[in-house]
Amino acid sequence: MLLSCLLYPVGPAAIILMPMIVGGLIDSHGFSEQQAGNIAALEGLGLVFASMLAAAWIRRVSWVKALLVAFLGYAALNILSANIEAYVPLLVLRCLSGLAGGSVMAVTVAALGDQREPDRAFGLAQAVQGVMMLGGFLAAPWLVQRWGVSAIYYMLAGASLLMMLMLPRFPVAGRVRAAATRENALQAGHTGLIWLGLFASVLFFVNVFGFWAFVERIGQAGGLPAQTIALALGISQVVAIAGALAAAWASDRYGRYLPLLIVFIGQAAALFAVLGDFGAATFFVSTGLFQALFIIGVSYQMGAIARLDIHGRYLVTMTAAQGLGSALGPALAATLIREGGDYSLIMPMAALLCLFGTLMFLFIVWRSAQMGATKAA
Repeated sequence: MLLSCLLYPVGPAAIILMPMIVGGLIDSHGFSEQQAGNIAALEGLGLVFASMLAAAWIRRVSWVKALLVAFLGYAALNILSANIEAYVPLLVLRCLSGLAGGSVMAVTVAALGDQREPDRAFGLAQAVQGVMMLGGFLAAPWLVQRWGVSAIYYMLAGASLLMMLMLPRFPVAGRVRAAATRENALQAGHTGLIWLGLFASVLFFVNVFGFWAFVERIGQAGGLPAQTIALALGISQVVAIAGALAAAWASDRYGRYLPLLIVFIGQAAALFAVLGDFGAATFFVSTGLFQALFIIGVSYQMGAIARLDIHGRYLVTMTAAQGLGSALGPALAATLIREGGDYSLIMPMAALLCLFGTLMFLFIVWRSAQMGATKAA
């Protein structure tokens, strides 16, 4: 499980660091906010395609070989991205980069889903991700100021090559899932709930990345200095680590109703805190709370689907849903930006989608408990 946790953050790294990348594309490349949002969206779309394809091969090919190809491709595409400033070629490269990163994420998600306590496994993986992304956010302002946004792409390429050193110890394949007639019947009964969960996950990730892609710009529009914004985003990763560890510790001992409700209430509060006038302290609390609850939400959502996915075929599709949400979020948010850098419509949109996604997952937890698929919440 430890190796899976260490490799897991590479796949979504560019998506998590998107606030700094979007800001860098606007400042150093001269792109418009819509163009930067489209690049963020295409990266997420590549992750979607990778996850959809992974559903077909994830239990059939060597995980080590798949990761080797994905890491090499991810490193090469990031190096190319660092040396391209034209909009359309960069758009294509980031989509392909999302494809490579999504393949890494699919394998690690499948490995984590094979653990006996998937809620705990995903929580630990999110904690490791928080540590790595903290380093990324702390380094990004200095790198962008000195070498432009290309430096972030080089950093991602280096991380990919470094992680390849761990591949010899990674499992070649996951555990064999039982295929008894009774379990086939159970899987058939759970399929509708799984697809509802995938749709709910799309809504949740549109909420998260619609806000997160422009959070740096929101802080800037609020009059905060660039270093203050970067520090707040870095600290948000520390808080996210705490959230991930909390999810790993709690696992399913408190059920899933309460954690999911806390995620919605807390994220809504964080979003509306930066609607209108706000200061540095509010921005620090808002970004930290939002990230911590995002991590907790993902851990419990994926744990819920992992318990329903008897044969292990649908869990990797969860990353496709997440990628679709992370692709649609920035693009949708970009259309809501009004003249003069007014981002005020983004926060209500995100809160509303978080509500819908949460209600769907609460129904899934209730219904799956009724069907005897999980422990009573």
